[in-house]
Order: sequence, then structure tokens, then C-alpha cells
Amino acid sequence: MAQFLFRGLRLYNTTILSKTAACCKCERNTFKLISYVQPSFASLLNKKLYSSLTEKKPAETSGTTRALDPLDIFGEDKDERRKEKEKAIKNLKIGFFFIGASLLMVLGSGLYVLMDDNYYKKDEDEKDTYPVRLFNRGRLAVRDFFESMRAPSYEKLLPDPLPYPYIQPPYTLIIEMTDLLVHPEWTYATGWRFKKRPNVDRFLEQVSQNYEIVVFTASNGFNVYPILDSLDKNNVIMYRLVKNATDYIDGHHVKNIDRINRDLSRVIMVDWNVDSVKLQRENALVIPRWTGEDGDQQLIQLAEFLNVVSTSEVNDVREVLSYYKQFDHPLEVFKENQRKLLEMQEEQKQISGTLPINKARGSWKDKYLYGK
Repeated sequence: MAQFLFRGLRLYNTTILSKTAACCKCERNTFKLISYVQPSFASLLNKKLYSSLTEKKPAETSGTTRALDPLDIFGEDKDERRKEKEKAIKNLKIGFFFIGASLLMVLGSGLYVLMDDNYYKKDEDEKDTYPVRLFNRGRLAVRDFFESMRAPSYEKLLPDPLPYPYIQPPYTLIIEMTDLLVHPEWTYATGWRFKKRPNVDRFLEQVSQNYEIVVFTASNGFNVYPILDSLDKNNVIMYRLVKNATDYIDGHHVKNIDRINRDLSRVIMVDWNVDSVKLQRENALVIPRWTGEDGDQQLIQLAEFLNVVSTSEVNDVREVLSYYKQFDHPLEVFKENQRKLLEMQEEQKQISGTLPINKARGSWKDKYLYGK
């Protein structure tokens, strides 16, 4: 009986120990799985536990309180963050101080100019009270500022004509560059490029014999100068005027040739935009805009028109341009007038037999050439 009880107890202990070992093994494997899946959480948990133990132990032994660890959960130093914040606020205050001081200096200098009678006088009524005079001076100063922003950068757009013995052409041609001499095009392959108009070299060469050629455009100089350097290989374009030489009126950059420093009776402007030449419409020849067609022949017709004006020794080009400005296609009208003129010359030559073609001046030439 005792032997039977001993064997039963031995079997019970073996079963209990095996189950306990299995449970421990299972728990150990489970803990390893959790650590493998979420290592960051396990390490954070261990860190918090360790931190709590280390913080409580001195308090229990010594009875005094201890400050928390300055490193928070993200590992940032709160003291450094606070110092950086204070430094940024200090720099911001310094910046606002300098901005305010600059504004005060500008306003102070403006008030000094307006209050000084010897420095700023613009036909004001001395009978007005001082606040009224101060207000009028400020209004005039603001008006003069905006007028200076709209006006060209300089009063004379061109220098004085060349003196003898230098050759000064008798006429001045002011021509737009964009969509008259070149046309901007954009493609995915090349981006923005400027297409050269057909017959532009021939046009510049023929017109330069009797005209002072001036390119006047509302584009910026850093775009215009490289294009003209590539276009004008023979240097026949004498002057280049860009955006800062225009007047800004009603939302448009207008070419004011009153500043051109030339006799306007011998100045011809060629453009496609009426708004650009509206100040001196009587000096403008407005022709259709070129949009990049390859078979364009308009520059040849324009060269013929300008050469006829110069060889006819017209005293005032405005009389001729005033007639052609009523047509949408003035060069086509000029071509038709030239055809009629040649027919009348042939008829007159057959009748008289002595009248040369180049002597065809008089009433019938004025009628069919200039529309008089």
C-alpha cells in the first residue's frame, strides 16, 4: 500500500512539473512574440517601468522629492526648446523695431518736405490755411510720383541728329519688332522661339538707304536686345527703344514720339496695334499683324511704300499717312494706286511720246498715289 501511494505521488509531481514547464515555455514564447511584433512598444514600456522605479526609490529612502527627467517621450530637451523660442521672439522684436524706425524716418522726411515752404512750392494759394496747404502739397506729391512711374525714364528718347559731315537720313522710321519683324512661337519640343519674318533682311537693307531705322517696342530690354543682335547682322538699326521709353496710359504702353527729338513731319511709325500709336495717330501707318505665315510678302510692299515716300521728297509725311489710315489694309490700297498710276503713265507716254515715267508728278500722281 505504501508503495502504491509513493508511485501515485511521484506520478502527480511529474505531471504538475511538466505542465508548469509547458506554461512557462508558452508564456516565454508569447513574450518573445510580442517583443518581435512591437519592439518599440516593449522598449518604451520597459523604459517607463525603469524610470518609475528609479524615481520612486529615492523618495522612499530619503523622503525628499526629485524633479522629473527633462527628456520627454519624444527625446527632446524642453530647456533647449524654451531657449530657442525666447530667441525667436527676441529676433522678431528687433525686426519690428527696425521696420518701425524706417517707416518713421520715411514719414518724417515726407512731412519735412511738405512743411518746408522754401523746399516745396507748387502754385499754392497763400490765403489758404496751413492745413489746407499741407493737404494740397501732399496731393501734388502723390500725383507727381505716379506720373513719374507712368512716364518714360528720360525726356529725350533719341540723341540729337548727326551734324555735318556725318550722314543723317532725311526720314525716321519707327517700327515695332514683335509680330512685324519677328513672331513668338511656343512648342513642347523647343519652348519659346522667335520666328524671323520672310524678307526681313531685304526690307532692312532697302529702307536703311533713306531712313533712320528705330525699333520701338513695349517688350523688356533683356528680351529685345538678343533678338535684334541676331536679326540685324549688318547693323542698320540705329536705335533701340524698349518698355522704359513708353508712356503708360489707360492700361497700355503708348509710344509718345513727342519725345523722339526729331521733326515729326518726317517721322513714320509702323505698328499693328492702334493703342500703341494713339497719341500721334497722324504719324502712324497701322498694318495687319503677322501671325507667322511662311508665304508673307507684306514687308516687300512696305519697303516699296516707304521708298516711294522718300524718293518723292514728301515735305510732310502726315498728309500721306492721313489718307491711308482710313483703310484696314493700307498697303493693298497703295499697291492698287501704284497699278493705276503705272497705267496712266503708259497712256500719257503713248499720247505725248516725250513724257518720261520718272517725271510723272502732278495732280494725277497725287490722286492715285496719295489720295489727294
